[in-house]
Amino acid sequence: MTDNASEGDDVVLWGDVYISWDQEMYTVEEPDNSEYSEAYSAAELSAILDEYADDYEYAPEGPDSHRWPKPEELITYGAQECAKRFGHLDDALLWLAATRITLAVWRNTPVENWHAGKSPLHDGTMMRINAATTRLVHSMLSFDHVDWISLGLAIVNPSRVLPTGQSVLELGLACHNPDDPAHEVDPRVELAGMAQVAISWGRRCCLSEKEFGLRTLIESFCASDNGCFGAPSWLRIVDRFLTAVDDRENAHWRIHRDEHWFDEWFTNRPADIADSTEFRRLLLAGPDLLSEEAAEWCVDGAIHYVCQDDHANGCWRCGIPLATESPNK
Repeated sequence: MTDNASEGDDVVLWGDVYISWDQEMYTVEEPDNSEYSEAYSAAELSAILDEYADDYEYAPEGPDSHRWPKPEELITYGAQECAKRFGHLDDALLWLAATRITLAVWRNTPVENWHAGKSPLHDGTMMRINAATTRLVHSMLSFDHVDWISLGLAIVNPSRVLPTGQSVLELGLACHNPDDPAHEVDPRVELAGMAQVAISWGRRCCLSEKEFGLRTLIESFCASDNGCFGAPSWLRIVDRFLTAVDDRENAHWRIHRDEHWFDEWFTNRPADIADSTEFRRLLLAGPDLLSEEAAEWCVDGAIHYVCQDDHANGCWRCGIPLATESPNK
């Protein structure tokens, strides 16, 4: 998976079944080390691991594990919430599921550490690479078949090319700084750990799919809308943001209007998104299609903090009062 990954090359999935890898193959070892299997692709690895599925049992870990819901409870709850909030609109749910998987397997990983503090991975770049990852995940999801391990490994693949033109590994190396405690860990080691998590995550999904069915599993990812590209609320966010960038008196700017940077930012929209129709098209198609400058401009304008309320009962955040009944009623 990675070069020179000196730590954490072993993946413990359950019991004493281990997985290790080098740049060319995965090795799956039996508990007593008497036998092992080799796989040269994620698909081959998934097929080998199917042999161990019947031996897996959910076992909570840690002294407080009894306080946490079991995976089957979370899946059932998530699917029920999905049905209440979003119905069963297939493609919309696949996009929403893609946003949740991206957060779990990509966004909330060492990638966030690469982004933290003084880093060349700026907010606009982060928005672009997250959107590109969501697009990748969506392309591998369907209600007919999902290869969960291949999906997880595709996300953390060190050679995956990002919208910046860099590979995932190149991005990690660009953020690496041995003299900065926030960025001192070798990204090759971190990517090895991310691959471990992706494999274990994929196996849990395989087993959950066998128990609950593919549709229920995918719907369980869709219990809430996170406001990211691909989520149902993205259309509303885009439209409200575009309304705001053409009106400095818009409620979106209530907390920004007096900031020292606001006037210059508001009047200096990048040329490639100066046309509002094209700007809207690009945002709806995906922030990964924006230029670096345009993405950074959007993030500086707090696109991620656009109010998503339906305003049916007023909105304190936007200064919209509660509607009162007509006196004639």
